[in-house]
Amino acid sequence: MIRRRRLISASELRTWCYCHKAWHLERLGYPSSLAQERTAGTRYHQSRDQMLRAARRIRTAAAAVIVVCLAAMMFLAARSLLVP
Repeated sequence: MIRRRRLISASELRTWCYCHKAWHLERLGYPSSLAQERTAGTRYHQSRDQMLRAARRIRTAAAAVIVVCLAAMMFLAARSLLVP
């Protein structure tokens, strides 16, 4: 028998840790009374993910600028050593 693997969400883990029975009922398709809280949590995590991705892009751009500046400084220093 082959089981399909699926990702476990943070809210699913939270439900299981809070109450095993609630997790089981959710898996059976019964509606949760925490639907609004989960929706708010999902929105929060999506906005946080967007902020983290933007921060990573900014960090990468800053590193590229530093590398370019260091290369320019090395070029100018080497050029000044060659010019009498």
